[in-house]
Amino acid sequence: MSELTVYLKPLILTIIFEGIGAYILGLRTRKELLFTVLVNIITNPPLVCFSLFLMYHLGIEKGTIITYAVLEPLVVYVEYLLYKNYLSVKNSFALSLTLNIISVIGGLLCQKIF
Repeated sequence: MSELTVYLKPLILTIIFEGIGAYILGLRTRKELLFTVLVNIITNPPLVCFSLFLMYHLGIEKGTIITYAVLEPLVVYVEYLLYKNYLSVKNSFALSLTLNIISVIGGLLCQKIF
């Protein structure tokens, strides 16, 4: 697997899962959906990089635990701030949390299937 694939695959899957989730949750305008893509382009690559770094240096199990316990909540918070400041949605935190839960579950399912 090439290095680019290691970073692009999670980003593309995240954009797909969170895009569908955003649409289901009522984000329907082009601006809202494109902003969701932009938010994931900002947050997903650093998450993947740090996660891989942790797994390499601490082992897969410890790296995964830290990713889900520390990095994912940080991503939820950063995305919440972005949604809060740039989109007019009623509950930006619930949106961020829900989209990230969808993305994590979707990613885990894809790992099991593929």
